Amino acid sequence: MDDQLLDQKLQEALRLNEAGKSYPEIRDHFEGELDEDTISYIIRLVDEFVIEENRIAAEIKKAKFKMQISFAAFALSCFVLYLLYSNNALSGIKNQTIYSIMVFVQYFPVAGSLYLLWKSHKEKQALQKIEPEIDDTKFRMKRRKK
Repeated sequence: MDDQLLDQKLQEALRLNEAGKSYPEIRDHFEGELDEDTISYIIRLVDEFVIEENRIAAEIKKAKFKMQISFAAFALSCFVLYLLYSNNALSGIKNQTIYSIMVFVQYFPVAGSLYLLWKSHKEKQALQKIEPEIDDTKFRMKRRKK
């Protein structure tokens, strides 16, 4: 079977899978026109595609969760910073070095949470651009051995 026809059948099998057909139903759909080895090969490739799609979706979900946690940390650190400045928490410190260190310590959680928010947003954007690919090298090698 040539590669172009195999790609057409693979795309057809992917469309059937997206339509909600199960693997036995996809197998039955190709039963008359393809041999059993080719049908098994196509089903394995569809399964690999679905697994890759699910992995990418899970990674996007993790990135969204990281963004939510980072935003909560940013909001909390801003609130604590507001409380410190509204109560003049550093007004009693006379030593300039200690005062500078305390100001740095106050702003560090805000900057850190902003950095984590930005990093998780970039990660989510990169993951959303990824298209699932079908890596058929391991199946093709087994197929050629037969």
